[in-house]
Amino acid sequence: MQDTATNAFVAGVLVGKPVFRAPGIVVHGGLDGDDREVAVIVLQAVTTDGQKHGFENIARFADTSGIEIVQQEPHVILATPEPKGLFRDLPWASWPLEERLRHFREVAEVAQRFHEIGEPVGTLSPRYITVDDELRSFLLGPRLAPRSGPYVAPETASERLLDARSDIYSLGKLMYFVVASEDPAREATPIPKLEDLGKFPAGIVRIIRKATCLDPDARYASVADLLSDLDKYRKHKHVGMAHPDIADKNTGILSVVPEAPEEAAPATPKKAEQQKATKDKPTRLAKERRIAPVFRAIGLTLALAGVAFLVSDYIAGTRGLVALTDAQTEGLSSFVRSASVSESNPPVFFGQVDESWELLSTDRRRAEAQRLFDEASRRFGTRDGFLHRGDAAVAHLWNGQLTVFGSLHGGEP
Repeated sequence: MQDTATNAFVAGVLVGKPVFRAPGIVVHGGLDGDDREVAVIVLQAVTTDGQKHGFENIARFADTSGIEIVQQEPHVILATPEPKGLFRDLPWASWPLEERLRHFREVAEVAQRFHEIGEPVGTLSPRYITVDDELRSFLLGPRLAPRSGPYVAPETASERLLDARSDIYSLGKLMYFVVASEDPAREATPIPKLEDLGKFPAGIVRIIRKATCLDPDARYASVADLLSDLDKYRKHKHVGMAHPDIADKNTGILSVVPEAPEEAAPATPKKAEQQKATKDKPTRLAKERRIAPVFRAIGLTLALAGVAFLVSDYIAGTRGLVALTDAQTEGLSSFVRSASVSESNPPVFFGQVDESWELLSTDRRRAEAQRLFDEASRRFGTRDGFLHRGDAAVAHLWNGQLTVFGSLHGGEP
């Protein structure tokens, strides 16, 4: 079968466009006879023995990788879950550091499972790690990625050596990508300087440094050791590796520039309130300006949905919006990047979702929206709410009725 086949039947499954490629292998999304979403993993016609072995390892190590084999044939494997995207395409820049590290941990735990059965994973490049419709990371199999590029351990690139320590190096480079939202540079020094990560917590930099030393013996001995340090990265002096010529820069717990001025003496309560009011005013005004086109989009979507109320009258009846802080929205949803509530009684919730929302299935969007609105009601006393992406509404709750829109409403303006 050609790797660009679309809407064809293979092994009784309706096959869609390719969503993932590895050397000698193409993975399509598909629907089986029970309308179940499956991954259609196809071995290409011209492959090397190593690539064929990699294809066979998909079924052999399915449990360890985190997939379930539905059907296996000589050149086609059907499995679940169906990949909805690649690890590299997640909205890293819009996520807080803790959210990024949570996704990294998922991949590290897969590598740890492989090591427990004595198998190396191979290159852990974000281009060869897939995510399902809940953005959970999984591997289609070990050693599918090529042994070249910035994520490959030096001993693997030069001598084809693969073991737990080479996987640790690859995980260290993957952590760099997760933190910096860009591919790491090739490091030629025995102890990486990583000066371009100076705005991130020193503990994170030290962990990456130890994982990516050129000398395998200087790296972490196991994934468990790496994750143990990651749990306490805020205590930077007790984790990872310091550089003999580079001082730890950002020794706080936040990702701020290391050259930030020293803390001033605490302001008096009255002065602190004035400073907060001055700081919040432009933020609030900016958010209210940005929400105007959202109301226009909401008016369209509500009209399409047949909800009987006039958005203009609603705007006139509200006294404005109050932007919620990161602390207020923490744990609300990993898909919401900013939120506000109206000053009406009861208040209405407004949330801006990031692009990862588009990777979710319709059922997953509905479940996430319902959970989010329920939590907003509990925290802020809201009764109704709207979720939007860009200027387009993707979901709303009105008079107890939840409506979730598809891609027609969910795209960027």
